Amino acid sequence: MKYGIRESLLGADATLEQKFERAAALGFDGIEMIPRDDPRMHGMMAFEETGRRELVNLCGQHHLLISSLSLATWREANCLTTEHDEWVKGKQHLIQAMAVANLLDCDGILLPHFKDMEPKLDDPRLEWDCRGLRECAATSENPDLRLCVECTVDEETMLGLVEMADSPQVGIYFDIGNLTAAGFDAPAQLRALREGAKMIHIKEANAELLGEGDVDMPAIAEAVEEIDYDGWLVFETAPTDDPLAAAEHNLAELRNYL
Repeated sequence: MKYGIRESLLGADATLEQKFERAAALGFDGIEMIPRDDPRMHGMMAFEETGRRELVNLCGQHHLLISSLSLATWREANCLTTEHDEWVKGKQHLIQAMAVANLLDCDGILLPHFKDMEPKLDDPRLEWDCRGLRECAATSENPDLRLCVECTVDEETMLGLVEMADSPQVGIYFDIGNLTAAGFDAPAQLRALREGAKMIHIKEANAELLGEGDVDMPAIAEAVEEIDYDGWLVFETAPTDDPLAAAEHNLAELRNYL
C-alpha cells in the first residue's frame, strides 16, 4: 500500500519544491499532480521536457513518486462524445498524457467524469468513451498504467462501465468521500468492483478531517483488505485553514485502519 497526496493539499501558494519537501516530511510516498491551467498547480509542467526533468529530480531528492496525473484538462478534450472529430481529439489528448505518465513513472491517470460527464449506461456517448479508453490503453508502452474514471454513480453503472471498457488497464478511481456523501454504501461498492477499483481517493464526507464525518473507515478498511487492493490511497481531503496539520492528522487517522 502506498500513500499519496494531491498537490493542492500542500499549500495554496507553495512552490513546487515546497510541495515535495512537505509531502516527504509528512511521510507520504507520492504526490498526485494536477494538470490544470491554474498558477497554484504545477501539473501542466509535466507536458514540457524541462518541467518533467524538474519533477523527476525532485522525486529523486525527496524519495517520492508521482502517483498519478489528475487530468483536469480531460474536461475540455475527452472521448465522451459521439462527434468523431472531438472523439479523435480526446484520444490524442489521452495518448499524450499517457506518454507523459510513462516518462514520470506514474501508476495512473485520473479522468474526471462529473456533472454533465457523469456516466449513464443508456447514454450513447459512454460506449464511445469506453472504446476510446480501450483503444488508448492498447497503445500504452506500459501495460500496468491505469486509466481511472472518477465518477459518483451507483455500483451497477461502475460495473457496466468497466465491462464496456473491457480492458485490464481501465477502471474506476474510487472516491470514498464523494460516494458516501452522495448516499451510496461505499464499502459495498468497493467489494462489488474488486479489481475494477484501480485507485482510491481518501476523503471524509460532511466533515473536514478523517474520523469526524460519515465515512465508515473500519468498513472501508475491511473492504480494501477483502478485495486485496494494494495500490495507491491518495488523499483528497479538505485543506482546512492549516493544510499541513490536516494532512498529518488524516494520514495518522488512516494508518489506524490500514
